[in-house]
Amino acid sequence: MKGIFITGTDTNVGKTYIACKIAAGLASQKNNVVPRKPVESGCKLVNNELIPDDAVKLKQASQSNQTLENICPYRFKEAISPARAAQINNQKLSLKQLTQACTNKITENDFLLVEGAGGFYSPICEQALNADLAKALNLPVLLVAENRVGAINQVLLSLQAIQQYQLNIKAIVLNQISDDVDNLQELSQLTHLPIFIFNKNFNIQNLLSELYTN
Repeated sequence: MKGIFITGTDTNVGKTYIACKIAAGLASQKNNVVPRKPVESGCKLVNNELIPDDAVKLKQASQSNQTLENICPYRFKEAISPARAAQINNQKLSLKQLTQACTNKITENDFLLVEGAGGFYSPICEQALNADLAKALNLPVLLVAENRVGAINQVLLSLQAIQQYQLNIKAIVLNQISDDVDNLQELSQLTHLPIFIFNKNFNIQNLLSELYTN
């Protein structure tokens, strides 16, 4: 199965932003991108329906004709971990359910783009972390971090965790929020993995090429 699992060193590091850029880039090359954000918390209630903002952006960026229900079937209003949100709402949410939600209506010609919820070790459902979902799907992993003070520590810890799950790490993306910090040179000395600085001048084709390598 072709695809990528996009995870982060933390919440709010730019996973959805990067995922949308990747989805749009792949779609522009006539790839059939199938986006999945299987569970999303912090959804807004509009006309008695919880709207998953991240999933909506992924659907638009990938030019997907799949329904929002297929892209993000599990939604919660509370802006907390999906595992805790499900518990508060007395709803059972299992790893099997999330795995099935990701692989439902997928063909061998599709590119499955899955965005996790929070960091790699964040709880995503009952007795399971984002790490467990990535392992269940067995997709290559893209790690996103905000390029700021402390990022090196977070990236290295996340890489160690991903390696412990015996997953294929394709690359690291440092999301450049400001020009104050640049961890590229130092981080390059600590890992052999490809590292991309994502800023306004970034060429998405460089990253797409890396995602398609074996």
